[in-house]
Amino acid sequence: MILVVVGLPGSGKSTIAEMLRVEGFDVIEYGDIWRELLKKAKIPLNDPKATREFTAMLREKHGKDIYSKYAVKKIKKSMKHVVLMGLRSTYELDYIKKKVDKVDIIAVRSSFNTRYNRLKIRAKPEDPKTLGDFKWLETREKRGFLPDKKEEKHGVLVIMKKADYYLDNSGTTKQLKAKLDLVLSKIDQDWKS
Repeated sequence: MILVVVGLPGSGKSTIAEMLRVEGFDVIEYGDIWRELLKKAKIPLNDPKATREFTAMLREKHGKDIYSKYAVKKIKKSMKHVVLMGLRSTYELDYIKKKVDKVDIIAVRSSFNTRYNRLKIRAKPEDPKTLGDFKWLETREKRGFLPDKKEEKHGVLVIMKKADYYLDNSGTTKQLKAKLDLVLSKIDQDWKS
């Protein structure tokens, strides 16, 4: 079973990843792949200009689906249940769909303010520090982190519209877990039929 969990920054993808890990899923996070590649290239996470340039170079040299290529390499035959986290473009999704038999997409939704406040609390080195930075990140995410505005037709919102299941994450973690359990039950029924 391959699941893709997608959402805008701060929507709760990492929280869902941890819940799925507890359920026995192997979690492959595109952000971890990105951080691994930056580390190999000796580029600091807290240098936004250098990380953007490196990411643009990777996509130009290896294709807009580069992170999915790495993700597929990480999926092992022994993995029965895998969740892919942090896809940012339809290019990445299309590559996954070409390489695996069946993929279910779960879209996570939260309000702008809720997501911004979560990122302020989370405070990863690459997280935005100001509201202006968050708005900029939001725009980039909607474009699949591609610089051209016309790329919005390939961004996160487009993947979210293609989702098989939706989770509203505006409440508590306990409420989110209950919603996730319901979705997993529906997915399990679909896989058995």
